[in-house]
Amino acid sequence: MQKTAAIRNYRWPLTGALLGALVFVALYGVRVLDPTCVDWILNNASPDPSQHYLGWVFFRNSPVRLPYLGANYSVIYPYRTSILFTDSIPLLALLGKLLSPILPGRFQYFGWWGLLCYALQGGLAQAILARLGGVRPHQTARCWATVAGAGVAVLFPALTIRMFAHTALAANWLILLAVWLWLNSDRVLPTTRRACLVWAFMGILCGGIHLYYLPMVGIVLVGYAVRRGLQKKGPASVLLPVVCFCGAALAELVVLGAFASNFAGYSNGYLNGADLVNLVVPGLAASWEQDIYIGLGAVLALAVAAVSLIVAGVRGKGRGFFPRHRAWLIDGAVVLVLDGVAAMGNTVTLGGKTLGTVPIPQLLMDVWAMFSSCARLAWLAGLLVLLLACGVVLRLWKGRAAAVLLAACAVVQAYGMKEELAKRFATYHDNATYADETILTDPGWETLAESGKFTHMAFASFDFEHDEFWDLAAFAADHGWTSNSFYMGHMDGNLAAVTLAGEMNTLSADTLYVFLDEDELARDSFALYYYRLDGILLGSVEPLDLTPDPTPETDARPMDLRLSAVTNGSITSDGVELGSGGEMMTQQWMLFPGSYSVTLTGSGFDHSYIYARHGLINQETYKLDIEFTVIEPETMTFTFTTGTPLYYWRTAVHTLDDTPITVTGVTVEKTA
Repeated sequence: MQKTAAIRNYRWPLTGALLGALVFVALYGVRVLDPTCVDWILNNASPDPSQHYLGWVFFRNSPVRLPYLGANYSVIYPYRTSILFTDSIPLLALLGKLLSPILPGRFQYFGWWGLLCYALQGGLAQAILARLGGVRPHQTARCWATVAGAGVAVLFPALTIRMFAHTALAANWLILLAVWLWLNSDRVLPTTRRACLVWAFMGILCGGIHLYYLPMVGIVLVGYAVRRGLQKKGPASVLLPVVCFCGAALAELVVLGAFASNFAGYSNGYLNGADLVNLVVPGLAASWEQDIYIGLGAVLALAVAAVSLIVAGVRGKGRGFFPRHRAWLIDGAVVLVLDGVAAMGNTVTLGGKTLGTVPIPQLLMDVWAMFSSCARLAWLAGLLVLLLACGVVLRLWKGRAAAVLLAACAVVQAYGMKEELAKRFATYHDNATYADETILTDPGWETLAESGKFTHMAFASFDFEHDEFWDLAAFAADHGWTSNSFYMGHMDGNLAAVTLAGEMNTLSADTLYVFLDEDELARDSFALYYYRLDGILLGSVEPLDLTPDPTPETDARPMDLRLSAVTNGSITSDGVELGSGGEMMTQQWMLFPGSYSVTLTGSGFDHSYIYARHGLINQETYKLDIEFTVIEPETMTFTFTTGTPLYYWRTAVHTLDDTPITVTGVTVEKTA
C-alpha cells in the first residue's frame, strides 16, 4: 500500500522522468546502455569522450594511496593526477573502482549516466513547474501541462549539445534540483540542521560531477540565503548552509586530489564570457563554447508568457501580486543578476557588440578564470527563464489550454533543434558507431601484451593530437599498462612537455616507447631497438621477437599544412595560399637535439620573409639562428642546430608585398 501511495503521489514527476528517458532512448538508442560496449565512445569524432572513458579506465587500474582516493597514478605515470581532470564523473568513477573486482574487463557507465540525466531533467522540471504553476496532483489537465513544459526543459540545448561530448556537463539536473530545494525550502528544509545537511550533499554532488556546477548551484544557494534573511530566520540560518556547501565541496576536492595533482594549472588566465542577449537571440555567440541560446520553443513560451502578463495586467488580474511575492522577487533578482555578472566575465558584450572591459584585481581574475568558460554559468539563467515562462502560462491559462500551449512549445523546441537532434539520431543508430575501428590490428600488439615484458607505455613527447594517440592509450589502459601522456583539463601543458622530454634521458626495460610523426626524427638519439606495427614506430630497451625496423637512409618528415595557422590567406587541397599581408605559421612540433634541414616548396618565395620560432605556450618565444642554403622562388631551404629540445617549434612565412605566395610543402629532415 505504501509503495502504491508513493507512486500515486509522485506519478507526475515520474511521468516527466519517463518523458526524459524516452527522449534519450529515441535520440541515442539502447546500445549505449550496454556497459561492456565502449567502441561508440572511442569512435567519437571528438577526443573528449575518449578522454572521459580512458581516464576512468586508467583510474580503475591505478593503486589507491591515502588520503587521495581520487588520485590517478596511471594516466600520466609516474606522476599523480586526479580523476577530476579527465571529466570522468568522479563519483561514478569512485563507485566503479570500488566495484571493480566484479565488473567486466571493459566497462563504461556513461550511457546510463546519460539516461539518468535526461530522466532527472524531465522529473525535476515537472516538479518545479507544478510548484510555480500552483498545480495539484488531482488536476489532470494541468498536470499534463507541466509534463509538456518539462518537455521543453528536456530539450534544453545545453543538455543535448553536451551529452556524450562533455558528458559530465550534461548534469543540468543539478541546477534544477537546487532550484527545487530553493522553491520548496519552507517545506523540505524546515530546520537549519537539515538545510546544512542537504546543501552539503549538494556541494558533494557538484564537486563529484563537474566543478562548473559549484558556482551555478552556489548562486541558487545565495538566493536561498537571501530568502532566509528576508524571513528573519537569524544569521545561522543564512550563513551555515553556505558554509556547509563550500566546506563539503572543498573537503571532497581535497580527497579527490584536486590540490595535490602534478601538472595542474587551475587558471587559464582568460574568460570566455556570454552575450546575455544570446539567451533569446540565436547566432550571437562568439564560439560554440559561448552559445547559451535557450531554444526556439523556450523563446516562444517566453513570448506567450509576456503577452499573457500584459493581458492580465490590462484586465487588472495582477493586482497585489508584487506585494504578495516580494521576497521571491528579490530572491530571483539576486540570483539572475549574480548569474548574469558571473557568466558575462569582465568583458561586457550585448547584442553582438562589445561595450567595454571592466578592470578587476588580478586575484579576482585568477579565481574567476578557474571557470574560464564562464558563459556556461548562464545555463542557470536560461533554465530559470524557461521555467518561469512555463510557470506563467500555467498560472494564467486554464488546464487544457495551458497543456496545448506548452506542448506546442515543446514541439517548436524540437523543431528549432532538428538538425542537432537528427545528427545525434543518425550517429547513435548507425551500426558503424559501434564497430571496432582501432587502427591497431597487427597481431604483434597482442604478442607484446602477452609477453609480460611491459607495464608502461611512454610517448616520446607530449602531443596527443595524433590520429594514433587515443588507440594507443586505449591499448595501454585495456592491458593494465600506464601511460606517460594524456589530456587533462586545467593542465599545465608546458610543464608536461618539458617533463616528458626529460624522461627520455633514462630508459627502462619495462617500458614500450612510442614515436609518432615528428618524434621519428629522434630515433637516432636513443639506444633502443626499433620496430614498426601498423605504421607506428616503437622502441624497446631489449630486443623483441618482432621484425626490426630498418634505419631509413634519410630521416625526413613532412608537416601537415592543414594544421597551419593562416592570416590573410587560405588552406587549400594543394597547400596554403597567402595574399597581401598574409602570414602562415606551421603546426607546432617538438624537436630533440640535433641538426636539421627544412625545405619549403611552392611559389613566390622571393617575395617572402621566412623564419623559425620556438617557445612554451603563453611564454616568450625565440627565433632560431638559421642559415639558408637554397634560395629560389619555388624552393627555400634553411638549416639549424640545437643542443637542447625545442618545444613547440614552428616555421613562419610572411608576404612582403602584394605578390601572392603559395606553400605546397614543408619538410623537416634531421641531418645529424
